[in-house]
Order: sequence, then C-alpha cells, then structure tokens
Amino acid sequence: MSEPVQSVLYHNEAEAYIEALRTFSVRDIGSEKWDAQREHVEKLNIQAVVDATNNVEENIKELLMTHEKLPLLIHELVALDLWKRNVLPKIFDTDFNAETSFPAYVIMFYEAQLVGLLEVLLYHSECNEAAGDSLHDLLQYCQGKLVWLVSGDEDWHKISVETTKVESAREELIKRHKKISYDVALKCIAIVRYVAEHSKDVSLGVTTRLLNTYDFPALFAGLIDNPPWRVREDGGQWLKYDTQRWEKCSHDDVRQLSKLEGQVWIGMLTFLLSEHCQPNYQLNSANHSAILKLRSHFNPVILDALPALVTLQRYLEELTLISAPTSRPPLILEQVPEFYTALEAKCAGKWAEIAAKHHKEIFCMSKDRLKKQADKFAKTYDLDVMSDLISEPPRCEACGELAAKRCSGCQTSWYCGRECQVGHWKKHKDTCKLIAKTMRNGS
Repeated sequence: MSEPVQSVLYHNEAEAYIEALRTFSVRDIGSEKWDAQREHVEKLNIQAVVDATNNVEENIKELLMTHEKLPLLIHELVALDLWKRNVLPKIFDTDFNAETSFPAYVIMFYEAQLVGLLEVLLYHSECNEAAGDSLHDLLQYCQGKLVWLVSGDEDWHKISVETTKVESAREELIKRHKKISYDVALKCIAIVRYVAEHSKDVSLGVTTRLLNTYDFPALFAGLIDNPPWRVREDGGQWLKYDTQRWEKCSHDDVRQLSKLEGQVWIGMLTFLLSEHCQPNYQLNSANHSAILKLRSHFNPVILDALPALVTLQRYLEELTLISAPTSRPPLILEQVPEFYTALEAKCAGKWAEIAAKHHKEIFCMSKDRLKKQADKFAKTYDLDVMSDLISEPPRCEACGELAAKRCSGCQTSWYCGRECQVGHWKKHKDTCKLIAKTMRNGS
C-alpha cells in the first residue's frame, strides 16, 4: 500500500486562500497586503506541483476554476512584468545593501512561482477554456520572454552559473534577476505549447494572436535554430542547460534531445500540423523562410527520440515546393490585451514616482517588517518539509554539485564541502544572519 502524499495545505485552507485572492495594481506591489497574498499563492503553487507530480486529484486546479481565479493569476503576472520593465530598472540605479535587496528578490521570485503555477494549470484543456480572454495578455507576456531568448543578447551560461567571486548587492541582484528571467522564459515555452494544443477550447481571437499576431511558430523555429540552452565555450567545451542548471557534455551528448528541446519540437508539430492550428496559420516570406531552416536540424537522434517528427519533416519538404504568399492577409479586428492596456494606462507618466515610492517602502522597509518577510519566506520554503515533497537532491550554492551539508545558521543553503562554504560566506553572510535571526525570534 502506497504512503499518502504529504500536503502543504489542507483543502479548506487552500479554498480560503483562493476565495480571498484579489487583483493589485503595479503601485501596490510590495505592500503588506500584496505580500500576504504572494505567500498564499506560493503555497498554492507548491501544493499544485505536488498534486500534479504524484498524479493525485488536483484540488488547487479545481478550486481556482470553481472560483474563476485563473484570469486573476494572469493579471498579477502582467502587473509584475510591468513592474520589472518600468520600475525595477530605476531602482537598480539607486544604492542599496544586501539586506535591503532581499524584498526585491522575493518579488522577482514570485514571478517564477506564478509562471510555474500557470504551467501546471494550462496543461489541462479546461483551464485554457476557463482563462478565457485573459490568454491574450498571457500570450503577450510569453511573446516578450521568447523574443528576449531568441535575440541572443545575453551570455546565458554566464548569468546562470554560480560563482564564489564577491559581488556587490546591486550586481548580485541584477544577476539573480536575469537568472530568474531566463528560467521564466523557458517555462513560457511549455505554456505556449499547451495553449496551442488546446486551441479548440479557446476563442478564434486567441488562436489568431498565437499564430499570426505574435507568430509563435517562427519564434519556436528561432529557438531551434539558435538554442539558448546550448553553448560552446571558447575552449571547445559544450554546455547544456537541463534541470535548471548548466552541465558539461560531450559532442555526442549535446545532440541528445532534452525535455526542453522536446517541448519546442512538439510545439512546432502542433503549430504546423494540428487540425485547429494549421488552417489558421498565415505563411509569409519571413516565417516561410524561418520555418524551412528547421530541415537542417533533423537527424537520426532526434527522429528516434520523437518519431512523430517524421511527419513534420515530410511536411517541410513539401513546403519547399510552395511559394510564400505575397499578398497581405485580410484586415482582422483583434481584441487588445485588457490587463496590459489598463495597467499601463493607470501608470502612464508615473513610473518614476512609483519607483521612488517603492525604493522608500520596499528597499528601505523597517527592520521589523523585513524580519517578518524573511520569516514567512523561510517557512514557506522550509527545507525539512520541501525535502519530503521533491525528489531533486540539493545542490551546492557555490559550485552547483550535489550537496550533503546544510548551512547551520540559516538552514536554507547547501554546500558540497567546507571549501565551497567558506568561499561563499562573504556573499551569503548577510542573508544568512537575517534569516537565522528571524528564525530565533520566531521560535
């Protein structure tokens, strides 16, 4: 008889959290009420992942649908996106220390939790239907993230690799911001794929935005042609990003299809060959050329891993015989992304004012509130509980290898040995002391 799955939240507790969910403006981000809701959503996300991973009844999904809260989650994600694009850069230009950068890290980390929760939910067709017109906003969000990945403006492996080099609080926060943004962008691949797979359950307007307005098929083709999860260093060593970390690999290993690459290829298969997407996708000279580049990426390894791609390979060969249409597509009236439009209008001309307000209230918050926030964060991600919920072993904060020793001070950071722990101490000590002091005061 299998052991019962451990829960983070009881059913009644989860329902109370979901019923109380409300929307916040960009100006409200970081406030005490916003922070309380953030804590609740993060717990809901952990429980949703546990349910999905263990193939048990997904109560969080059912409750969110019952109380019609899926659009609200997308609204909160949009507000965070606007905050990160318009407010955070102005805060980066100010002075702050390691202790006061913790609240900004919490806000950035919340974006990853919201995206993770939506990834779990949108796997299901009924959730895509329940999201309704808010999918217009979600697709705009995902498009921005994938364009950033395709642009190749960053050295992805450098922003994702931990280093023992001592950095200023500002440098470390910017690096963590980019690392979280990178992981979030990769999760958007799965979200877009799920929307495409369930296009029969969404409006024609959403399908049009998915395929033509944002042209996700061309974006996915760009990801395959110039993958941001694979890089060859100057010395010839290949690195590949998998399971949220970069791994060294041989030339033969780098050709193996990872779960992430499989997501992109399955997405292309859906875009170009599914009965609900193919008839609605408008080819033009630009995307026709981008998609035909995929022919050079088929090889026995990929076709063996995903035999269904043989059909896609055959379709692309046939596509070479078809000229891209030169005429303009008919004019179509599209629904605008309501959340982006409303939130941007409300903050127009006020971004500097909001940044000054948040610098004062978030980066200069009182020590009492900072302690409360650190305490809540530590309890939400208590590793004694999390270790029972996840199978992924802890990694060393310094080098990324498997870790067996936990910091005795904060109980949240792991190390493979004393050398890495000592080398990482200058970077870790401020956060460690804050969390350790908070736990002592709360016990």
